[in-house]
Amino acid sequence: MEKQKYDELTKQAMLSMENGNFDKAINELTEAIKLYPKEASAYNSRGLAYGQLGQYDQAINDFSKAIELAPGDSSNYRSRGFLYAQLSQFDQCVKDFTEAIRLEPDNYLTYMGRGTVYGVLNQNDMAKRDLEKVISLNPDEATLFDAKNMLSKLR
Repeated sequence: MEKQKYDELTKQAMLSMENGNFDKAINELTEAIKLYPKEASAYNSRGLAYGQLGQYDQAINDFSKAIELAPGDSSNYRSRGFLYAQLSQFDQCVKDFTEAIRLEPDNYLTYMGRGTVYGVLNQNDMAKRDLEKVISLNPDEATLFDAKNMLSKLR
């Protein structure tokens, strides 16, 4: 019964987020976490909602809790890494992206994120390496265009 309620709450929270109702999603995910406090994905999702509302400390705390509960899940590091990038905390961002890549070496989004940050940091050789990896992983057309465009600016 609790598992069914948890599943309903997390499903509803995803719909709330899709509709831009992040406060509602946070409330639903908080209720889900009360039912299953060791479920990392609920913390990650709630962190995303907090981030959308600009509640960055809460988002970082939730991503960190998700990492603590599921240290082998690259999405938790990737989520926190993108938030660190948004906050211009690039050292932490690169660490999280690097760990996400170690855990899931074929995820082009993580290479795209890290490559972008390397570009911001003027570490062009590192940026080129990551953006070339994005291209080699054959992502969708939009990301492929973005990676090629960024690479052309680094040459």
